[in-house]
Amino acid sequence: MISEMMCSLRNTSFWLLDSLKGGFVKKAYERLRKFEKMDSKDPELLGLQQTALQSLLHHSLKTTAFYEKLQCDGLSSFPVINKAIIREQQNAFISSKFDKASLSVMTTSGSTGTPFVCYQDSIKRKTVNAEVIYYSEKAGYSVGKKIVFLRVLTEKSQKSKLHQWIQNEKLLDISNLDDWHIEILLENIKTNSKKGAMLLAYASTLDALCDYFLRKGASYESGINLSGIVSSSEILNDNTRDIVRNVFNCQCFSRYSNQENGVIGQDDVKNNVFIINEAHYLVEVLEMETDEPTAEGEIGRIVITDLYNYAMPMIRYDTGDIGAIVYVTRNNLTKKAIANFGGRKVDVVYDCDGNRLSPHIITNNLWSFPEICQFQFIQESGKRYTIKINTKAEFQRSEELRMRLIKLLGADSEIDIASVDELPVLASGKRKYIVNNMHLS
Repeated sequence: MISEMMCSLRNTSFWLLDSLKGGFVKKAYERLRKFEKMDSKDPELLGLQQTALQSLLHHSLKTTAFYEKLQCDGLSSFPVINKAIIREQQNAFISSKFDKASLSVMTTSGSTGTPFVCYQDSIKRKTVNAEVIYYSEKAGYSVGKKIVFLRVLTEKSQKSKLHQWIQNEKLLDISNLDDWHIEILLENIKTNSKKGAMLLAYASTLDALCDYFLRKGASYESGINLSGIVSSSEILNDNTRDIVRNVFNCQCFSRYSNQENGVIGQDDVKNNVFIINEAHYLVEVLEMETDEPTAEGEIGRIVITDLYNYAMPMIRYDTGDIGAIVYVTRNNLTKKAIANFGGRKVDVVYDCDGNRLSPHIITNNLWSFPEICQFQFIQESGKRYTIKINTKAEFQRSEELRMRLIKLLGADSEIDIASVDELPVLASGKRKYIVNNMHLS
């Protein structure tokens, strides 16, 4: 009873505070609701998108050094940009209407594994908050209810107990995913879901849990009370979805999102696609070798225009992901969606003792070396590892990097650090930053 009252109080307080600050979360939330009820080919929806787009383009041409030099007539005449272009001239993308020091800093690893920094204004942050709330509701969540978040906990990602209590959120560390740590993790999930909770996790973490359940023969995890599971960051395997859904007795959703933009879409399991968040993003799919649009259903590069980040406009931003634009029928509406999604699929790697590691702990350790532009971590055998790095200048911290990895992988690990001009590209056009070649040995 007390727990329900606290959830209700948190919900009321959140929306009241939002209202007092301008109601921007509520406005974005209502916009999402409106767009979901509209057909993707409805002239009203297309008109609303164009109005938001023209406002963004006008703002970008007037207030950013990168775009003000362009002679552009409509979205298709804007250049396609990517992480490398933004890194090289980041300040040129930041609008003169904003004080950079006041902006929210968002950091992501992307397909190269190295940090990519972008900036968001307060209204954009509130827009993303609305997206998270709206799409999480499909997994049984509402503001004030408990969220259990499985992630690698570092000094940067950890939150205070007070902060977690206020947000009714519990962060559980998944740095090590061997059987012993998974058993502790499951007990912690059980403890923190007694009154009900939504679980948020990386797809690779759910893969590790799936592997554990298959080996242990688990069919139903009693005592865990989840309203739903949301997977993010990487590709969610259909088999993994089915197993964790049966074990935890709840729906499992896959979300297409990134740190630099927000929630771009959430999956429709029946149609096996991601329904696009058309309220906040324009999504194009371009050919692999040119910036020409692909035909409907043809796989290409996913390019995003974020309609609501005015602090650092990202217009025709190449995400590094691949997929195809299709149209599907849902609730008697035609909805624009991404199919054949070829996002971030991360290999499983192990330390010297054979303990499964979260790929995210490797990424987090590499973030301490900003001079590395790209990296690829490869497990060659049980104790032998290669890390390929691409830097602008000669890398001076090889021994420091080696010692950091030895601490992570074990004293018996053999680590080869190789400087390369460019990381290899897969047939899909993507680069993998975590690779396991043990099965080839």
